[in-house]
Amino acid sequence: MVAADGAATLGVMGQTTARQTTKKLNILSGSVVLGVSGPVGLAQRFEGEIEALWENKKLSGSGMPSMKPHEAMVIIRDVLWKHVEPELKAAQTAVNLVGHAAAAQSAICSAVVALPITKMPCLFQFNQQCSPEEATAKLPFLAIGSGQTIADPFLAFIRRIFWPDHNPTIGDGVFAALWTVKHAIQTAPGGIGDPIQIIIIERHDENWRARELVMEELQEHEEAIKYAEGSLARFRDSFHKPQDNEAPDTPPAPTPATS
Repeated sequence: MVAADGAATLGVMGQTTARQTTKKLNILSGSVVLGVSGPVGLAQRFEGEIEALWENKKLSGSGMPSMKPHEAMVIIRDVLWKHVEPELKAAQTAVNLVGHAAAAQSAICSAVVALPITKMPCLFQFNQQCSPEEATAKLPFLAIGSGQTIADPFLAFIRRIFWPDHNPTIGDGVFAALWTVKHAIQTAPGGIGDPIQIIIIERHDENWRARELVMEELQEHEEAIKYAEGSLARFRDSFHKPQDNEAPDTPPAPTPATS
């Protein structure tokens, strides 16, 4: 499953000009989920390339009956890199004229791709050089974008508490992802905001299909997050007991009224 916030930042010459609400995750051909952090133009090209791979059965189907995840990562990496490489080269040329921030704005990106490979769901990450990495049982989560420095440690904390020695269920994943994105929105200095989008890949008979969760399906997880945070607050309060030489907390006495 994949989750994202809904804030897109617009900019020019390295300066942010506006923030807009958008959907950062896209379902391609009904079975593939793509999320991109970076220039919209690159994201649009990534969508076209990955959708073409899927439709032409380069990643699935009778032509690839036993493809391995690492083989799929290489195929996807190659089609993404042919768009990223010229942008990075152009940015190097433009640095002396517009500066590093402006040059990087149209070239630096990262992406996550979730899709079934040989009838098993896989989650891949591609960094700014399109180097791939697969989420595994040993490292079952990953994050990209401006909120990564907030999301990574929070996801590590949740994993250590809730599934330290086993794989998360779909429910665990939705709960963890929703809580993480909400935490990032409440913590980040900017660039991250509502609405939150969550897409899962689930099996129907022999086929895997991607589906975006609606608000009603997230309500139970919203309540679970409130309960978890409330439990932490109550845990804190249970340890705040007055010492032998300390008076218990009492409200201040009211000030007598005078006439």
